[in-house]
Amino acid sequence: MSLPVNSVSTADLVAAARAMHMRDPTPIFEDPYAHVLCGWFFGLVLKFRPLEYLLNKLVLDAVKPTAMCVVMRARYAEQTLERAVQQGIRQYVIIGAGMDSFAFRRADLLEHIDSFEIDHPVTQGKKLHRIRRAGLAVPPHHHFVEADLTQVSPVAALSGSSFDMGRLSFMSLLGMAYYLTRATLSATARSLSDGLPTGTYLVFDYLLDEESSDSAALPLRTKMLDFVEKRGEPMRASYSLDQMNDLMVDAGFETVENFKITDVEDSYRAEFGTLPFDIPGLFAFGLFRVARRTS
Repeated sequence: MSLPVNSVSTADLVAAARAMHMRDPTPIFEDPYAHVLCGWFFGLVLKFRPLEYLLNKLVLDAVKPTAMCVVMRARYAEQTLERAVQQGIRQYVIIGAGMDSFAFRRADLLEHIDSFEIDHPVTQGKKLHRIRRAGLAVPPHHHFVEADLTQVSPVAALSGSSFDMGRLSFMSLLGMAYYLTRATLSATARSLSDGLPTGTYLVFDYLLDEESSDSAALPLRTKMLDFVEKRGEPMRASYSLDQMNDLMVDAGFETVENFKITDVEDSYRAEFGTLPFDIPGLFAFGLFRVARRTS
């Protein structure tokens, strides 16, 4: 049997991973809307357990442990956003939002902030179609910004919206850094530090280089890189913690925190008990802030 996973996007895969995670006994990140945003194929798979079993057995078994990283990065990003809102941040920008359901999950935060999601017109068009089909109402303080980020910077994309360039903001770039070259990530970060006020936050996850990855996870790393490359979306860059710190400082940021994903494993196990599967030490999370300009 041939499963059409190559016909769906990474955004669909991420939404499906979040939906499947909701079936775990103790989900660490709850996304009750993921199942309606992941597309027709994964929607069908989620309805029929034999199809889900077949998909996992024939296609996803090799990379399924990385799904834990998908939900952990979402949890981390929104926890850091919560702290930023408490400090007075009033704008949130999701760069490369994909099928993220923040607008429907976080009414508590949308009482205090305006949120913006930037994505390619094709991806955003699919998402809006799924939102309408599911009968979901978009909150008035949530805004969609169409942009091809290979052609324009996030700041340029936001300039045509109701986003206030002079206000402090919190930006997220989840699931994207590893698909960008180092030069592109650096240029993206520089555009944010040049165009937005000192104190603006940026949170993202990234792939650790081989030397920084846990040795036990290296076979999984190889399988994961092969899997995404065969789907036409190769991961283009990986870093050590020091390399990422240096890149972001050069781009006009200061490091708030930057750590391996496994550094939060103990706290998650203390909070939730047994996790669905081990956390592979292949990724890192970083929270950075636009530094005060010296010139």
